[in-house]
Amino acid sequence: MGGDQKAGKTAAEQAKQEKADRLAKALRDNLHRRKAQARARKAPAIDTAETGMIALMKTDNSSKGDG
Repeated sequence: MGGDQKAGKTAAEQAKQEKADRLAKALRDNLHRRKAQARARKAPAIDTAETGMIALMKTDNSSKGDG
């Protein structure tokens, strides 16, 4: 039924179905992304002392206000 679903539909019906399919996919992707973010927030923080790794921080060296 998958590939034959478009058979017998008008161009407007096909466009409407494709739009609905794109929206459904976008909503699923958004849900997966939000769940992954929630899992990441819930996970315990990794202590850099335990791993021996360092965290590099970006600093702003621009001359704003050094008039």
